Amino acid sequence: MPERKKYCHTVRLVVVCCVVVLCSACSSVEPILLRDQSVNLVWPQPPDPPRIKYLRDVKGPEDIYPEKNKFQKITEMVTGDNRLILELLTPYSVASNSKGVIYIADTTMGVVHRYDLVERDVSYIGRAGDEQLSSPVAVALDLEDNLYISDSVLNKVFKFKKDGEFVKELTPPAGFKRPGGIAVNSAGEKFVVDALADILHKFNANDLYEGEFPQRLPGEELNTPSFVATDRSGNVYVTDAMNFTVKKYSADGKLMNRIGEVGDVPGTFARPKGVALDSDGHVYVVDANHNNFQIFNGEGQLLLYVGSNGERPGEFSLPSGIFIDNQDRIFVADTFNRRIQVFQYLRAGAKHE
Repeated sequence: MPERKKYCHTVRLVVVCCVVVLCSACSSVEPILLRDQSVNLVWPQPPDPPRIKYLRDVKGPEDIYPEKNKFQKITEMVTGDNRLILELLTPYSVASNSKGVIYIADTTMGVVHRYDLVERDVSYIGRAGDEQLSSPVAVALDLEDNLYISDSVLNKVFKFKKDGEFVKELTPPAGFKRPGGIAVNSAGEKFVVDALADILHKFNANDLYEGEFPQRLPGEELNTPSFVATDRSGNVYVTDAMNFTVKKYSADGKLMNRIGEVGDVPGTFARPKGVALDSDGHVYVVDANHNNFQIFNGEGQLLLYVGSNGERPGEFSLPSGIFIDNQDRIFVADTFNRRIQVFQYLRAGAKHE
């Protein structure tokens, strides 16, 4: 009997040591490198100077979690793996904050995936208070990293703190008919697309309702708008989906320009979706039918298009949302390929790896 007690004590010590090593290993993970060294893709092709570079794709939690060491594997054999693994099913919209966290709205899964690229951690937002998300279609972040989620089935827009805590709903006086894309400008004002109402709703920095946007003009009505973006000057860009164009408005809602028209050649649209801007003010528009994103200058002239139909790097299958962070990294929701593809805008004259 004394030998048995001694044996049990030894086993407990081994388990404790394993746990200590495990905790030590978890606290010093290397951030994810947003670069696949095995792929070298740029647009346009040489000898033209490159402007867009492929970085990598993110297909799910396995790409985020660090590889387990042997102690973690041993511990998992005893305790099991308690991590919740939800694969990307239909990633529709994406946004990223300055601290390496990306949020992905997954419409079919009914959750927003939260991938921390620095801490190598994965979590999910599936509820807003007592309400279960049903079809999250868009995500956006304000300057304080508060998260906004629009749900096209619940017809609601929810606000969360950066730690995932639910804060409140944003609601226009008559409610939403079908909320879609969200954009937050540098003043903290929010623009929320209402696809079935053919209008946007504007909220101020304190989330108070300020009215409809843009100014309604006969013959210039929006027709099923879907996504929205803003630039540094406060101008607003709206994907006017069924008019097959992107409309640019001033901060006070006056129409300034149209980008693209219906067609099946570069510079035209068949199913325009997400819209975003890089640091030089170029306008990026995703087209789900063309399976690419097209880049225009401020006057609406086509500069470049990236992508084609397929599953390989730089190819797409019914892409939707697009987001460009403050480092000019381009995140595209490659919806039917069930992944996020990441690219880099290469500024002229800048040094690049």
